[in-house]
Amino acid sequence: MKSFSTQSIRNVALIGHSGEGKTSLAEAMMFATQAIDRLGRVDDGTSTMDYDDEEIKRKISISMSLGYAIHKGTKINLLDVPGFFDFEGEMVAALHAADSAVVVTSASGSVTVGTEKALELCTAKKTPAFIFVNAVDKENSDFLGTVRAIMAKYASVVPIELPIMEGGKMVGSVSVLTGKAFDMSGKEISAPAALAAEVEEFNGKLMEMVAETDEELMMKFFEGEKFSEEEIQKGLHAAIMDDSFIPLMAGNAISGVANRVSDSIIRLMDRIVDLMPNPEKAHKVKAVKNGEEIEVGVDPSAPFSAQVIKSVVDPYVGKLLIFKVEQGKLTSGDGVFNTTVGKPEKIGALYVLKGKKQETVDCLEAGDIGAVAKLVYTNTNDTLAASDCKLEYEKIEFPSPVISYAVKAVKDEEKAIQGLIKMQEEDATFKVEKNIETGDVLISGLGEAQLDIMCKRVKAKLGIEITWQEPRVAYRETIRKSAREEGKHKKQSGGAGQYGDVWIKFEPGAADGIFEFVDAVVGGAVPRQFIPAVEKGLREAIKHGTLAGYPMVNLKATLDDGKYHPVDSKEIAFITAAKLAYDAAIPKASPCFLEPIMEAKITVPDEYLGDILGDMNKRRGRILGTDMANGKQIITAEVPQAEMFRYATDLRSMTQGRGRFSMTFVRYEEVPSTNNDKIIADAKKREEEAAKK
Repeated sequence: MKSFSTQSIRNVALIGHSGEGKTSLAEAMMFATQAIDRLGRVDDGTSTMDYDDEEIKRKISISMSLGYAIHKGTKINLLDVPGFFDFEGEMVAALHAADSAVVVTSASGSVTVGTEKALELCTAKKTPAFIFVNAVDKENSDFLGTVRAIMAKYASVVPIELPIMEGGKMVGSVSVLTGKAFDMSGKEISAPAALAAEVEEFNGKLMEMVAETDEELMMKFFEGEKFSEEEIQKGLHAAIMDDSFIPLMAGNAISGVANRVSDSIIRLMDRIVDLMPNPEKAHKVKAVKNGEEIEVGVDPSAPFSAQVIKSVVDPYVGKLLIFKVEQGKLTSGDGVFNTTVGKPEKIGALYVLKGKKQETVDCLEAGDIGAVAKLVYTNTNDTLAASDCKLEYEKIEFPSPVISYAVKAVKDEEKAIQGLIKMQEEDATFKVEKNIETGDVLISGLGEAQLDIMCKRVKAKLGIEITWQEPRVAYRETIRKSAREEGKHKKQSGGAGQYGDVWIKFEPGAADGIFEFVDAVVGGAVPRQFIPAVEKGLREAIKHGTLAGYPMVNLKATLDDGKYHPVDSKEIAFITAAKLAYDAAIPKASPCFLEPIMEAKITVPDEYLGDILGDMNKRRGRILGTDMANGKQIITAEVPQAEMFRYATDLRSMTQGRGRFSMTFVRYEEVPSTNNDKIIADAKKREEEAAKK
């Protein structure tokens, strides 16, 4: 395959709600331009972009897939992104590399949540967007209702074409810019009178947008003069790049005729080539060069640099790294330098991708997206550059995990965990770690479906069944009152004996908040050489509380008396005696549980505020305050961690996917006594399960 110049490249992310036809649109664009020789279907499991077994089984995209369509001498790189919210990290990575986005939505008559989130992310990242209203031929579709709903929420959205519908089928379109109408073959026809009012209304909005991009055009607009075609094109480009204009058009990703692509797909590609920016004109990205933070644009004349946006484990070539060339040119065989980890790499074969298929290319120009295998040190987010180019790109900010579960394997648990760890290479929002305190191996991500799919993938590769459950809370134990008890250890069974006797007062209030040991012995009741043994015994004892075995904190222990034997007293005897005093005193000192308290920041649209506040109260949460930002409510609350394990799923349900949250640990607080029995019973159950293994 030949290489394409920067000006002849369009990097387009296909984003939007799940099930709206993004993958079908990518398939149609590739088939229409003969990039693929058969038109696959998602429902049949034959699409090019959805090739993973779980994607085929579930009929949804799980990972970002790459393809391309060559149209009018321009290479349109297609980044097909999952619409399911559990895989938001894939959309973030795609928008980092893409220079524009096509938001795909259905003609449902309303704004889908996925459309809202996609447009909000495009706005936040200043990514030029285009809306494609798909499936206008579908029964009960409502194109104009959809347009009105979107425009009511986003003033920057204006249609550039309107579909001509007859008998529920799209038979042509009317250009809002010129008023001319065409049938599906491109032949000019008479514009329907029924659409005249909408054409005039939307044309007026477009001309106003064009006028606002230039003072001279604004004067022309107020004087009632018409703009030239060149002025309109220039104004539209400027408005798109200024994020003040989002074009919209209609069509059908699936034509309804076997092995035939709807002509609306060709027109969409026309608009992408004509209106969407090439990489050189797109927004700049942040980087650090020679210790200084700078902004870098795509530049064909600069020394080579690129950033890895995704890793894919391929069964044949190994780890495949997908990257975007930001500057210069990369050729097969080049030696490059990973500036992120400070290691040299050798570039072998270069590929462009069509789903799982790899096509070799000799080189990739600035702005293009490709893949390389068999690099030793490089991973997602790393920067590759020419050896003399000391440049490192700002890392992609992937969403942080919001849900965690403890995993268990039916057999060969270590092998299963290693399999899960490898999954981290492919999804930057998926994490595997061991909680040292509880012993749980935790998998964390953005949603339950994501975690389930990761476990299913490990099972498919290794044949190991993985189960998961809510993780243990890292409770602590402490005391509320003081108690003084004796600990006596006496052992004589022939030969040398063991003897140690101590009196220790236990009370709340350790200086460091965890454990404080005070030596208050007088008169040599406990010889000096055995005092450290008493402290050592207590430090071992506090690792396990007396209620359910959780670590003891905020404990002050004062050794004030004891006895010894001149022959039988040894260090081990006083270690044991200290533990006996601990076991005797703590149950009498009003022991209780402490639980981790988290600060949660929850962002939701205003209409959900009441539901969120009510739900937080049910979770024993305390509302600290509310604030407004970007038209949304931000609720700050403190809430026990034990009440938040399924919150990601529950919040999504309560807000139809429109809410998001983050949590940070704040402190430990006493657990209500009504919860004690449940915590103790759960600890016993886990001990019994562990004993059976």
